[in-house]
Amino acid sequence: MTGKKTRVAVIGVGEIGTRAHIPAYLNNKNVDLVALVDNDEAKLTKAAKKFKIKKCFSSVDNLLHNQEVDAISICTPPNTHGKIALKAFASDVHVLCEKPMTTSVDDGKRMYEASNKREKILMIGFNFRFQPNYRKAYELIKSGRLGHVYFVESDNLSENPLLRWSKSPWFFKPETGGGVLSDKGPHVLDLINYVFDDFPIAVTALSSTFFDSSVEDSCVCALEYPENRIGVGKMSWLASKYIEGISIHGTAESLFASPNMLLEANATDITEIALWRKTSETLFNMKFHDSPLFHHKKVDLYQSEIDHFIDQIRAGKKYSQSALNGLNVLMTCEAAKKSIEKGAKISIQPIREARAF
Repeated sequence: MTGKKTRVAVIGVGEIGTRAHIPAYLNNKNVDLVALVDNDEAKLTKAAKKFKIKKCFSSVDNLLHNQEVDAISICTPPNTHGKIALKAFASDVHVLCEKPMTTSVDDGKRMYEASNKREKILMIGFNFRFQPNYRKAYELIKSGRLGHVYFVESDNLSENPLLRWSKSPWFFKPETGGGVLSDKGPHVLDLINYVFDDFPIAVTALSSTFFDSSVEDSCVCALEYPENRIGVGKMSWLASKYIEGISIHGTAESLFASPNMLLEANATDITEIALWRKTSETLFNMKFHDSPLFHHKKVDLYQSEIDHFIDQIRAGKKYSQSALNGLNVLMTCEAAKKSIEKGAKISIQPIREARAF
């Protein structure tokens, strides 16, 4: 596609669409953001005016019938993802879909199969994979520096979304894919998969609900992987501030990574590690430019994700590994929900390569 710009439409002009996707596309010199889509006319008009987008549509059908596009971003509630993606693939359009992939494994399989059949990219919004410290940790693991990695713990805790950082009611509605497991689980579980470079074969999960709602607001998943490896994912909406990080333990040494830090340490140095974490902000401000532990430049993960999506399209790619990653995470989330309901370990049969269902 060299020469002409990639024509993109953003589906959904809520928080994630207007805060992340639209600005990132506008910042990409190879993109022509041709249209916005939303069934809320007031929100659509406001977004179009703010970002100076001329064409607006009330539905995906109207978009696809009246505007030529090469790709779309799906930024709508999770229960709508499958239907929108299938319509896009039927029109030979590439798809970047916000996590979670969708709300049911059957829908996820249909999305995955349709993208393969039409040879169109399906990319799921796992933008944590673009975090420099996590990528560096992955490189160190692959180099053999940590030895056999046997235990990985991933944490993602924040304040309640409706109280602090979102106005989207779907977060607290089970029928639309609400709950902390659907919201934070995909990032937490995919990050563990990324580090292990594998998919889990069983999950045992626990959840709790502090607020008066019908969805869980805290959850822990214990994951079993081949070769006797264990992953633990922790997620919550009850934290006083945002907390994100991953602990990786190997037979040779351990790694602790977050957006601001990458620390190699012996597994017994817990006190020292805690001290490093406590003082990281002070050290950050002291600007140790040559230290490998810190990244002083803030990385826009959504920009990195969308730039990668566009690069894949323009390079003529017909498949993204992200689709398979998204399907396996969806299967793990569904198994975790069953585990919570039954109070038992649930086995998972991961899908490791493209196939028809």
